[in-house]
Amino acid sequence: MIKNYLIAFCVLNAVLDNKGCDGDQPVLNTHIGKFYGELLEFESGIKVDAFYGVPYAKKPIGELRFEKPEDAEYVKERSATTRPKACLQAKLFLPVEASEDCLYVNVFRPHEKIPSGNPALFFIHGGGYQAGSAQEHSEDYVAEYYAGSAITVVVPQYRLNFYGFATTKTSNLPGNLGLHDLNLALDFVHKNAESLNIDVTKITVAGYSAGSAAASVLSLSPLSHDKFAQVIQFSGSTLAEWAFNNRGYEHTKRVIKILNCDQGDVKKCLKEKSVDDIDKAMVKAHMFEGEINHFDYGSTLDDDFFKNDPESLVKSAKPKVTLGSLNENEGLLFTIYFPPTPQAFKHALTKEQKQNFGIEDFTNFVQKTIVMEKLLGEEHKAASDEIIDFYLKSTTHEEHTRTFYLDMHAKVLGDVMFVVPQLRELKLKQEAGWPVYNILSTYSDYLERTMSHIEVSKTSHATEYRFLFGIGFNPHDNSLTETDEKYRKLLVDSVVNFIKTGSPKSTKNQNFTQTSKDRPLVYTDLNTKATVKDSYFGKEFEFWSNFYNKYQFDVIRGEPKKTLKHVEL
Repeated sequence: MIKNYLIAFCVLNAVLDNKGCDGDQPVLNTHIGKFYGELLEFESGIKVDAFYGVPYAKKPIGELRFEKPEDAEYVKERSATTRPKACLQAKLFLPVEASEDCLYVNVFRPHEKIPSGNPALFFIHGGGYQAGSAQEHSEDYVAEYYAGSAITVVVPQYRLNFYGFATTKTSNLPGNLGLHDLNLALDFVHKNAESLNIDVTKITVAGYSAGSAAASVLSLSPLSHDKFAQVIQFSGSTLAEWAFNNRGYEHTKRVIKILNCDQGDVKKCLKEKSVDDIDKAMVKAHMFEGEINHFDYGSTLDDDFFKNDPESLVKSAKPKVTLGSLNENEGLLFTIYFPPTPQAFKHALTKEQKQNFGIEDFTNFVQKTIVMEKLLGEEHKAASDEIIDFYLKSTTHEEHTRTFYLDMHAKVLGDVMFVVPQLRELKLKQEAGWPVYNILSTYSDYLERTMSHIEVSKTSHATEYRFLFGIGFNPHDNSLTETDEKYRKLLVDSVVNFIKTGSPKSTKNQNFTQTSKDRPLVYTDLNTKATVKDSYFGKEFEFWSNFYNKYQFDVIRGEPKKTLKHVEL
């Protein structure tokens, strides 16, 4: 693949056909000015206009820090060839080049303009609402395989951690600023649809992990749900406790106290603090007592973005065609792929722990993390025994090896964090009239080849990211075998078809079936071929649904049932 950058700046005499005065340099004419990008050309003949760091909001600094985003100021014209810095990351994560000035979008637009406009992919990065950026993919890959398929791709950045999700549960600082950022980025897409060459009736909002949870929120909130037609959720739901909770409120109070901002005007005080002061306070305020959720900040009920609990919002939101995607064991990424780190992999096992992992370790994990005694009280023993029994009975006793216990340790974590929340949400949506398709990626050959050190080689959280967006866990091994390529093509084609038609089906592959009342858990197993199957995590979903009905604490949502406005499962 050859990438040809044409970076000559043409500040004057830009014409209205999306080209600069040299005839090739692409121009994006927006309501805030003209942006000059790069032309990407590929061996296949595909041409894509790329624009990096286009502002959609004013810089959220100074008096605009901890405020809802405001429309970007008029800039008249400027270059859009520099990648934006990431939004400030939690210091407990790996360091990246980041800034408070981060509210930008990257755009990949098909070079050839069509009168009707292209369908659009509005893709939200993941990172647990604590980290991440618009650069978490291969630009060449996105340009060639998505924009090259006549789809305009918009990748926004949004404020994270304390800067995007701090809340005092008051009108002064209600929270969810990162979600308001994404909502304004959607407004930017609508305002500039003509130059983006977008058909606004064919916008798909998608995301991975926390990005998927954000897509879930945008599909439900009355502030945003009318701004797009379709949703793709790759392993993430707003019904997961890590995505929607009160944890951010508790951490915000600690940060405010550490910064001596707990007297008088809290927000005014926070605006006067340096980034370094806030970052140090965030690190000092971080607390982890073994919980499932170890992320400090997430979305929360605010009487604005969330007028009601997310489950209740399903009934009032306009139904959208939805594609849900999961992996075999979502928890493996967080337990055995990488060594423990202060924030991202709290539940990861050390080399020594993995070598000696057995039934006692699994039992302790369930009793002390999945169902903590302080949360379930007198129901703790019965609840933990029931979970242990269910997962250990998934295979015969003779097969209870070290590898099996490692598998189950990860599986119970992944089921609680990703699988069951997403299935719960999509089942509620299907019952409310939302057309839903489900995918399960089971192709593990590439994983076995590039991550040979892992003990369990089932697909896990983000395993398919290499095939979706060109970047995997091992950046040094990007070569794909013929077998890898079969899976990659099936996966990308299903996503592209969904964005363009509202169905993952194609003339070459009809093996996708929409869920229904009779087949609520029908799904497509994606490997080197696509196969329609029933009972998408059916045993797990039935178990956790029965568990919810039996106990007073909702483990999936991380709250006592009496505090949540539930729809009956």
